[in-house]
Amino acid sequence: MNFKLPHALKAHITDHAMTTPAVEVCGLLASKGATVCSVYPIPNIAEQPATSFYMEPHAQIAALKAMRQHGEALCAIYHSHPNSEAWPSDRDLQLAAYPGTAYLIVSLLKKEPEINAFMFNGKRFSPITLEII
Repeated sequence: MNFKLPHALKAHITDHAMTTPAVEVCGLLASKGATVCSVYPIPNIAEQPATSFYMEPHAQIAALKAMRQHGEALCAIYHSHPNSEAWPSDRDLQLAAYPGTAYLIVSLLKKEPEINAFMFNGKRFSPITLEII
């Protein structure tokens, strides 16, 4: 399975991650049909934001409502890992709640941020191909 991410949206996500490199950032991606078209950054209100994320509920609901109003659908959840690889952590798996949704993880370990994509099936994450278009 491939996840096609426009270059401009990849830049938006990595810029978001680099604005606060010491804490995880998070957000939602929306699509119209097969085209990923919007990024919705959501505040991270986790108790330990350096190692986990928890989306602020009101902002998350507002983003989902905005998607509906624009004829968009949730296609992915993204977050950053300031000090670890772009691979789901045990906590990411414990808190994952959207089966059939892609999860993008941005690692800030290297000079250039690295993004990997995964599909969540309700029990585990499986790597998928991330194609920047």
